[in-house]
Amino acid sequence: EFFLDFRHEGGLRHRFLQWGNNVAEGHLIFCLHAASLCSGVWAPVASRLAPESVVVACDLRGHGESDAPEESAQYSWHVFGEDFIRMVRSISKLYGRCPTACVTHSFAGDTALIGLAARPSKMKLLMLDPVLADAEGATTGAQRLAKGTRRLGEKEIAGFDSQEAVGEGLERVLRAALARPSLHPEAKAAFAAFGSYNDNGRWRLLCRRENEAEVYANRIALVDYLSAREVPVEVQLVLASKRRAKPEDQESALLRDRQQADRVVAHCLPGSSVHPAEGVGHFLVLEDPAFVAKMVRNLVSQS
Repeated sequence: EFFLDFRHEGGLRHRFLQWGNNVAEGHLIFCLHAASLCSGVWAPVASRLAPESVVVACDLRGHGESDAPEESAQYSWHVFGEDFIRMVRSISKLYGRCPTACVTHSFAGDTALIGLAARPSKMKLLMLDPVLADAEGATTGAQRLAKGTRRLGEKEIAGFDSQEAVGEGLERVLRAALARPSLHPEAKAAFAAFGSYNDNGRWRLLCRRENEAEVYANRIALVDYLSAREVPVEVQLVLASKRRAKPEDQESALLRDRQQADRVVAHCLPGSSVHPAEGVGHFLVLEDPAFVAKMVRNLVSQS
């Protein structure tokens, strides 16, 4: 564990975790988590990659042990994009090389791509099921999700009985979006360990639901944003087969999101592509760490 302080350049103080040894011949992989999660949820994936790579993950603003501003504007996706650029620059300096790849989950991929627009980079961007919101999803849908998240925070105001209960609570909240019956036990335990704290006998989430709600409220329609822009980066976009839609709407949702994904990679460097991921949902990092590690390994290694 280590911290990097970007307050002198307009940023915040962030916590980072590292797995594996920084050996010259191994890959350097930088991981960014989804909204409401934290760097620690990458532990089951990172432990499977660490034998041949060094893996670094961070707590995004408002998450984990990183600084958590209160103003809504501080959760703009453009601001997350600027954070990302600062982090990549500092990690490159700290490790003496640019990351081979950045692996993002959910909104972290959208914000990283926003940050990378017009900024050439040698690293690959591996986007695990990014949000890919359309205009409706970035307005009405975003506000609906933010409102629901605030209501959830009200229900959780008393905290949790134990650290284990934190993991069970996460599984309960995410269940409708899962392709599997449950979260992977390692991932559930990692979130509980790194994403919560003991407050006089009650366990509370490090990422406040109010901050999570602001992330949703600040959504950007990525395809629209990229419409007049080119991103000078190779992007490998992984699209989970289980979409966040009703059972009867799965087929149409997958088709819509595939079209959005194809439009995103069309704005990136040649060689960028979309990869279907069968048997997993949006929270694939928490559902099947072994599957994710294998996919990351393959995408990082391919030329």
